[in-house]
Amino acid sequence: MDNTVTYEQPLNERMRTFLRLEHLFKLIGYTLQGFSIWDSRATINGLIQILDILSRNDLKNEILKELERLQNSLSSLRNIPGVDKNQLDNILKQISNAQDEIHQQQGQFGEIIRENELINSLRQRSTITGGDCNFDLPAYHFWLNRNPDKRIEQLDQWFENLDAVRKPIMLILAILRESSEPGELLAEEGFYQQTLDTNAPVQILRVLMPYESEVFPEISAGKHRFTIRFLKSEAAKRPVQTEDTVNFYFSICAL
Repeated sequence: MDNTVTYEQPLNERMRTFLRLEHLFKLIGYTLQGFSIWDSRATINGLIQILDILSRNDLKNEILKELERLQNSLSSLRNIPGVDKNQLDNILKQISNAQDEIHQQQGQFGEIIRENELINSLRQRSTITGGDCNFDLPAYHFWLNRNPDKRIEQLDQWFENLDAVRKPIMLILAILRESSEPGELLAEEGFYQQTLDTNAPVQILRVLMPYESEVFPEISAGKHRFTIRFLKSEAAKRPVQTEDTVNFYFSICAL
């Protein structure tokens, strides 16, 4: 939907990890081509955060499990009347191709980046506030002040090395988001609650609000139900729940 801001709430750890990685992929996609030193710093910081997530999770198996789950769910739709079989086959082919690419992946995701001495030096200092200052890492300062084209070329190569994890995650999230059309709902006095079908594989809850809205949703979800409180923000004060009835669009991604 156009002219809306989307708020999402993942309902399991797998989706939380995927959404965090998507956020970092988008951040890098924005800063990567910037010519300034600060663009490159932001890109490097994003790459380091991705490596940290990859080091804490068995992403290869998690992605393969989710692709298989989606493949099984979508395949079961084939004989349902009204289903666009050509579109379904196209999505299933994309899933199959993603599975093949992951199986062909040698070693860990981002292995080339992990082996880079400069990246490792920065990762070691990432826990120190301001630890990537010029006097801390003169090698980093030297690299940042290289010809911007050469710097961006190397960043491109590093980011491309993450395609094996980036592409399937973006595919998974796209399929899930497109699995449900948003419907219009009302939150009286800024509050909405709904029971979840525990037999449905709910992955993500999505709230869509107009850009000009003066309130924002705070989503709280468990296995059996979820609640949405719409808050209004005031300068230097804690946001409070609105007393007005709020119109919003909502979808449950459960495929």
